[in-house]
Amino acid sequence: MSSSYLTVCESAARSAGEVLRTMFGKIHVRHKKNIFDLVTEADVAAQKVIEQTIFEHFPQHRFLGEETTSGLFNTTNQSSDHKISSSQYCWIVDPLDGTTNYVHGLPLFCTSIALLYENNVICAVIYNPMMEEFYSAETGQGVFLNGKPIHVSLRETLGESLVSVSFPTMTKENDPDLRTFLKAISVCQAIRRTGSTALNLAFVAAGRLDASWSFQCHPWDMSAGTLLVQEAGGIVTQPNGSPITFNDPAPVCAVANKTLHSELIKLINE
Repeated sequence: MSSSYLTVCESAARSAGEVLRTMFGKIHVRHKKNIFDLVTEADVAAQKVIEQTIFEHFPQHRFLGEETTSGLFNTTNQSSDHKISSSQYCWIVDPLDGTTNYVHGLPLFCTSIALLYENNVICAVIYNPMMEEFYSAETGQGVFLNGKPIHVSLRETLGESLVSVSFPTMTKENDPDLRTFLKAISVCQAIRRTGSTALNLAFVAAGRLDASWSFQCHPWDMSAGTLLVQEAGGIVTQPNGSPITFNDPAPVCAVANKTLHSELIKLINE
């Protein structure tokens, strides 16, 4: 039976998804730092709905969203009146992962919400409103896609694997993501770039992808997907094989099983 955390998580994600669906194809774009790093009024509106839903039920929890400057604050009030919270619970939210896809009318994007307790993800959802795909997980309870249990794939070699990479917004020729891509492209069966780190991880959890990596994730990109993969029987580490962290930025490597993990980690670091 779902906990109250997962119930609120689902309600927030579905409300945000409805905002994204309604505004799809009707938005204005602005740049954060450069022409590649985009934000729209849809990102902001979706996050506002998520904040309102969460704080209606858990007003003392902390909140870290992609459109929020700090995870130290309860953001129910205006930014000039933030209240510092000492709660060990922190919601980590990406209201729209895949903004560039969204801007160009490509219906491959999602809302990602995770709840951390003492820096461990205990509840997570990822929702693609255009495909009506809802991924959900709680610690020790498995992972579900539209209410049905899912599991990582059984493939154990890169040669038979479909993998994905998430490049940074401004990819340079010496970036480790690109260097790994150039090594992996001649080894893996195929490589994809979806434009959404959160969806990459959800697809690993569902067995659609066998592995995924990124050297420059933000916490809101990978927190929810990390729990999905782990609850689906997969492995999530840093690309050097060390335990995952939720620092900003942080690297992530998600794979279906130990055998595939060993092969990919060796390829990345050779």
